[in-house]
Amino acid sequence: MSAPLRIAITHRPLPNGEPARPEVADALEQAGHYVTLVRDDLPDPDRFDLLWIHGNANWHPEILRQLAVHRHADRRRPLVVLWHAEPLPLPREAPFPRPRLHLREIAKIVLRDARATDPFTNARRLGELARARLYDVLIVSTPSRQAYLAEHGIGSSMVPMGYHPSYGRDLALERDLDVLFLGALDVPRRRRLIKRLRAAQVSVEAMGSWYGTDTWGESRTRLLNRTRVLLNLQRYPGELSGQRMLLGMANKALVISEPIYMPGPYVPGQHWVQAAIEDMPETIAHYLAHEDQRRAIVEAGHDLAVNHLRIEQSVAEILALAEQARS
Repeated sequence: MSAPLRIAITHRPLPNGEPARPEVADALEQAGHYVTLVRDDLPDPDRFDLLWIHGNANWHPEILRQLAVHRHADRRRPLVVLWHAEPLPLPREAPFPRPRLHLREIAKIVLRDARATDPFTNARRLGELARARLYDVLIVSTPSRQAYLAEHGIGSSMVPMGYHPSYGRDLALERDLDVLFLGALDVPRRRRLIKRLRAAQVSVEAMGSWYGTDTWGESRTRLLNRTRVLLNLQRYPGELSGQRMLLGMANKALVISEPIYMPGPYVPGQHWVQAAIEDMPETIAHYLAHEDQRRAIVEAGHDLAVNHLRIEQSVAEILALAEQARS
């Protein structure tokens, strides 16, 4: 899209106030577009050329209601792009068990909580939106999510999450922290895996909260620059966490992850290291003892993240798909 567009982007501020705005807003403004952040209201939809629903449509029920009203009334609405970046069930052929929900996730489903983001709630919502034709372009951020939707007759395009400078950079600090897990610790599966690794004599530092600020922004960058190995322990087996991959690679920490189904564009053994949880202690020890091998993978991952998976590229791909949908 060559002419500047008036774009409304949904965002949901985190409990700690960070990030103040989605990274795509910066990329769109740098490309010359006019961006307005909206939370759960879309005043005067005809003011905008494009509505960008970012992350998960389930977080914005009022905007979805407004879109439905405009569709039924045959009123003008902006082109709607949905970039879904939250978990979905894996395709049937994936060699992983179905996601098991913990009690808090089940409670959110029962209460119809807009914060629900489990795979089954997300899949149901996308199916509803597809049947109601409330979006024009559906983007997912991993190949496995695209494959799952295709199994259920829902077409989508895959655009990976892109690196943004807020994810960090190499500060050339001394790496005095051997093994770190960075992420929300209120997930029972993660707590079990961390306990298992510690029982196997892996000294794992586990940090992360939606409420504190110590593991966000510049503090997070410095922490990751002190880290040699960043663990990826998923909420659900086989899932790809694009943001954790980018965080590790941008800050030159070696990402060691449980097996991931369809991990592209990340290549195991080249950009990151894959190991089953029972093999992870030995794998971690190996790369802590072989700094040359760790550095080789770290450098390849860093190059992929900061030079080839930039947010500007992701945004340009999505705008091109929107242009095709409009024409």
